[in-house]
Amino acid sequence: MNNRVKLALEDMVDMIKSSQLCMFLAWFDIRIRYRRSKIGPFWITISMAIFIIALGVVYSKLFNVPPEEYLPNLAAGYLFWTLIAVVLSESPTIFIENAAYLKDMKINLLIFVFRSLARNTIIFLHNALFIMFVTFYFGIWPTWQTLLVLPGLILVLLNLFWITLFLGIVGARYRDLAPIIQSMVQVLFFVSPITWLPKLVGANSWVVNYNPIAYFLDLTRSPILNQTPDLNSWMITAGICIAGFAVSILLYAAKRDRIVYWI
Repeated sequence: MNNRVKLALEDMVDMIKSSQLCMFLAWFDIRIRYRRSKIGPFWITISMAIFIIALGVVYSKLFNVPPEEYLPNLAAGYLFWTLIAVVLSESPTIFIENAAYLKDMKINLLIFVFRSLARNTIIFLHNALFIMFVTFYFGIWPTWQTLLVLPGLILVLLNLFWITLFLGIVGARYRDLAPIIQSMVQVLFFVSPITWLPKLVGANSWVVNYNPIAYFLDLTRSPILNQTPDLNSWMITAGICIAGFAVSILLYAAKRDRIVYWI
């Protein structure tokens, strides 16, 4: 087992060294997906903008929250939720969709995980332009506090990495995982503080305290709104990251040679 863990860690180091290749492949994926399109991935940004504006106008009245408070929260929350939701949805089939490559050549499996995460991060950065417009429109200007979004986003991306790896391995073995995750993503959208504000359910509500997505959103959304993320959000997200990496790397070490046979 120790030798397997060593090989898994070597794959991790090799993936880091191949980061430029992964970024190129991620950008290539986006170009292929939107070839012959004039505005490319900005179509996603436009659809997101329409959704946020329509939902914001209705829900701000429904929750009796001023639009200048509700819309920036909704826009920032939905931006980061979209990144999380897409990654979760794609994770169970990450190796299955690349079966042609894995069966024809010996390749580091972690490169596909990095590639998927990089691709969705690039699309996320496109969508962030609309969030900047919303915050500026409501007079929320960047401060030194806004810089906290960078370590928060990095910590969330690290969590999404081990989640993608873990679900990718399990999804390759059990094909029923993909529809299960799709259903869970829909449920998580409604029980996470995206379309509603945490203060509406109370600070001690279980739907906030026991929901990892709530902590992910606090780390990334709060700095954009010039708010300081709660210390518990940093500690819990970091703890989830450490535990998740340990479990996923051990699972990868044990099953890395079997994945190609499962797909």
